[in-house]
Amino acid sequence: MKKETMVIGKILGAHGIRGELKVYPLTDDPGRFYGLDTVYVQDGQKQECCEVELVRLHKGNVLLTLKGVSDRNQSEKLIGRTVAVDREDAVALEEDEYFIEDLIGLDVTDTDGAPVGVVKDVIQTAGSVDNIEIKTPEKLVYVPARKVYFLKVDFENKRITADIPEELMNL
Repeated sequence: MKKETMVIGKILGAHGIRGELKVYPLTDDPGRFYGLDTVYVQDGQKQECCEVELVRLHKGNVLLTLKGVSDRNQSEKLIGRTVAVDREDAVALEEDEYFIEDLIGLDVTDTDGAPVGVVKDVIQTAGSVDNIEIKTPEKLVYVPARKVYFLKVDFENKRITADIPEELMNL
């Protein structure tokens, strides 16, 4: 049975000739890779549990050595796959922090309950504020992920209540 996992990285390529993987971290804290004993290498619905042998940070990426992946040819076969952990091993979040994958697909409604759209993605920026991508019936809208706009996240009802100024909706 497949465990519920969370993606924390994407394999970009091979690094060197000894099977090391170059992983783009999809987490705010790439250092979180250091505490991992195992990860799942995923390709669509398939996943394989792999033992972590070595982790290094290099130029904003994570270099990951997995048991059984010992040469460049083996590591190149994993390019494009994702690296995930058991959801129970995910980092603890602060109040009003959410995992991006939990937000994707939530309905966005205004304060009166009228539909605005659906969260398609969260765009992480180099600055301090991410942007939430909302698919409305007309177009894609990008709204800064701020509490002043997104008032309540309700996972139980799969909805976000928002108060987005019309100027942002019309950009």
